[in-house]
Amino acid sequence: MLNSRVLNYPLTQFRFCSPGEGAAAVIVARADKAHLSTDKPILIRGVTVRSRRFGSFEVFSPWVAGETADSPTVDASRAVYEMAGIGPDDIDVAQIQDSEAGAEIMHMAENGFCKDGEQEALIQAGETEIGGRMPINTDGGLIANGEPIGASGMRQIYETVLQLRGDAGQRQVPGNPRVGYTQVYGAPGIGACTILSR
Repeated sequence: MLNSRVLNYPLTQFRFCSPGEGAAAVIVARADKAHLSTDKPILIRGVTVRSRRFGSFEVFSPWVAGETADSPTVDASRAVYEMAGIGPDDIDVAQIQDSEAGAEIMHMAENGFCKDGEQEALIQAGETEIGGRMPINTDGGLIANGEPIGASGMRQIYETVLQLRGDAGQRQVPGNPRVGYTQVYGAPGIGACTILSR
């Protein structure tokens, strides 16, 4: 990875995900009927989608607004925490957007897992690894899996369900995780977050 060619200094080729093809599907049932389909049901605690407000940064924008606003990810994450009645400290495992290495770092703060500037210390301390306090992108995220545009969020849901059921094999988060979080970002300015639990 470190020896791949530089595409946009300091990021090298393999610090960006590759677009790809893929599909995903989930079975959704009422909570009182889920046991008819599985002996390990996972509950949807909250789902939110937000679009960018005037003043929030967007890479495809031809101009920079004079005002500033939070990103759609910040808006979606605040709303999903409120909907689920929990906060970032209650999350046991998270899958967040990492279309390039810098995106995961940025989204760590936007989703409330740390403050801006704290990401480096968390990563260096191993906090975001599978055995850490806040495991992030336990299946390698988009960088490892590629980005099947439109199916990325369902891949995250699938990985989170595996983790919450204890079925993730060698990448299983220890400690019996109970609450999972997903976040995707799509240009031009759409943020979506989900909270799942056992």
